[in-house]
Amino acid sequence: MVKLASRVAAAGVCLVMLTGCSEAQPPTLAMATQNLVTDGEELLASYLIQRVGQFRITEKAEKDSDTACVPGSKQRFFRAQANFLNPERPDPGAAAGAVQAQLGVMSYDKLVDDLDFWDNDLSVAVFHKPESAVTFMVAARITEPHILIVGKTDCIKPEE
Repeated sequence: MVKLASRVAAAGVCLVMLTGCSEAQPPTLAMATQNLVTDGEELLASYLIQRVGQFRITEKAEKDSDTACVPGSKQRFFRAQANFLNPERPDPGAAAGAVQAQLGVMSYDKLVDDLDFWDNDLSVAVFHKPESAVTFMVAARITEPHILIVGKTDCIKPEE
């Protein structure tokens, strides 16, 4: 009985190791687009984001773009913008910080932050989630629209 339990445990370890080591397939453009829209909507619906501005989605990944991609690949965009809820006290750093905090909660990795572009009137951050093939950029500034969020998929060859 002990030998059987040991063999079952060993088989389980082997199975976990085999499946853990297999390389995950990169998302298709359709999957990346779904990730983009879902994460964009989750971002805008979050409590942190709703406390800095009322966002309006201006593009929701409806069409392919190949402008910044190598020939044969495409990407999609999700864009939203808002003005500060309290325009008398504009605070680009706080607005960008709220978006950064929420993207961190959503397991996005920070690639660039406003320390790279230090300016009191502009805060910029870029976040990426490799497994979903999505990047979000946020810019908050004192001119209208105050807060811009741009999400995009990686450049991916469309499915045949």
